[in-house]
Amino acid sequence: MNIARASWVCAALLAACAAVGVWAWVRLPPGALIAVHFNAHGDPDGFARKGVGLALMPAIGVVTMAFLAILPSISPRRKNLEASAGAYGTVMIGVAAIFLVTQATIVARAMDPGFDVLRWLFLAIGVLFAVVGNLLGKVRHNYILGIRTPWTLADERVWDKTHRFTGRLMALAGVVLAFGAALSADHRLIIGLLVVCAAGPAIAGAIYSWRLYQRRAL
Repeated sequence: MNIARASWVCAALLAACAAVGVWAWVRLPPGALIAVHFNAHGDPDGFARKGVGLALMPAIGVVTMAFLAILPSISPRRKNLEASAGAYGTVMIGVAAIFLVTQATIVARAMDPGFDVLRWLFLAIGVLFAVVGNLLGKVRHNYILGIRTPWTLADERVWDKTHRFTGRLMALAGVVLAFGAALSADHRLIIGLLVVCAAGPAIAGAIYSWRLYQRRAL
C-alpha cells in the first residue's frame, strides 16, 4: 500500500471517529460532562463538556495524520522511505485506528460509567505494537521511521540487522501487552506493562545497534 492510499484509509478512519462523536453528542444530554483523562487506577480525573470532549480525538487525529502524510516528502532519504511505503502506510493506518478506538472508549465510558477505558485502549495499543513489530524488519534506511541511533544511521547493514532484532522484540511485547490488558483488571500492572513494552524493545535495539557497529569497527 502506498502512502497516498494509506492517507485515504486514515481519512476514512478519522471520519468514523468524528461520526462516533456526532452520534454521542446527539445521544448525551445537553451540557453533559464526559471523562477525557484517567488516572493510574482507571478512574476519570479530567472532564470536558461533551462538544469539546468529543471533538478532541478527531481534531488531534487530523493534525497528526496530516503531519505523518507530509513527512515522507521532506525526508532526506525519500527514496529509501518510498521503498518502505507499505510499512509506513500501515503504521499511519494503525495510528489512525488508535484515535478511533480512543474515541470509541471515551463514548462508551460516557454511556456506561462502569466501562473500563484503559484496558480496551491498551489492548488496542498492544495489537498496534505487534503489527509494527512484524513490519519493522522491512523498513529501509531512513531518517523518519525506525530505530534512529548514530550507529544505524551510519551503516545500512547495522540498520537492517537492528530492525529485524527489534521488530521481533516489539511484536512479542505487543502480544504480552494485549494479553495483559485482556486478562488483568489491575490498571497499575497494565500501565507498567505499557511502559516496559514500549521502552524495552527500543532500548534493546539501541544497545544492539551499538554492539553491531563496534564489531564492524574491529
